[in-house]
Amino acid sequence: MNRVFAVTRLQAAGRRDGLLWPLVVLGIAFAVNLLVFGSMGDEIGDRPVTGGLASVYITGLAFGAVAVAQQFPFALGMSVTRREFATALGLFTLAQTAIYAVLLVVLQAVENATDGWGLRLRFFGLGLIDGYGVPAQLLIYAVPMLLMSVIGIALGTVYVRWHTNGVFGAICAVVIVLGGTAGLVTKYGRWPAVGAWLADQGALPLVAGWPSVVAGLLALLSWTALRRATP
Repeated sequence: MNRVFAVTRLQAAGRRDGLLWPLVVLGIAFAVNLLVFGSMGDEIGDRPVTGGLASVYITGLAFGAVAVAQQFPFALGMSVTRREFATALGLFTLAQTAIYAVLLVVLQAVENATDGWGLRLRFFGLGLIDGYGVPAQLLIYAVPMLLMSVIGIALGTVYVRWHTNGVFGAICAVVIVLGGTAGLVTKYGRWPAVGAWLADQGALPLVAGWPSVVAGLLALLSWTALRRATP
């Protein structure tokens, strides 16, 4: 276990940029939204949701992929086992997710207290989660970040296992599956049923429940591929 924590610290030292850049991107997106919506004055309407918060999640995905592609060969070269690397990466990702979740919940509280930064703006808050307590809000912010990080890790794992062709092949497979599913749902006219099912779920299962299941499956598949990967 001490060795796993040592590898986790090594990953933290090697991923300082990965911790910093999502916050930088988030800050820039926030500043741009303040500038744009501040210039609109009374035309802004009633607390619009900007969507700029997605920037931190997308950046998390990118750095999840980079973490595996760059650090996995280095770790093996330092005689770190695949199991130790995977466990350390999992611990680091969970810690990173928790830090971001706490930060976003705090920023959402400040946003609500200042009536949307004086502009009636929703950047950190999503409106639909206001009725939940802090523990549920932490999950609602954390699980999508965890999912995006795991998606990035899965892409990085595919790259070190099957290289560029594997990444493009995986992307094509996902597009085919999603497109085929959408086509079948359209053909049999099941979109109203899908919409009704989604409406019955509520914010917590949709944003935190089902994504956690997907993240768990991707993590398992990533570990299976990583066990056979060679730099």
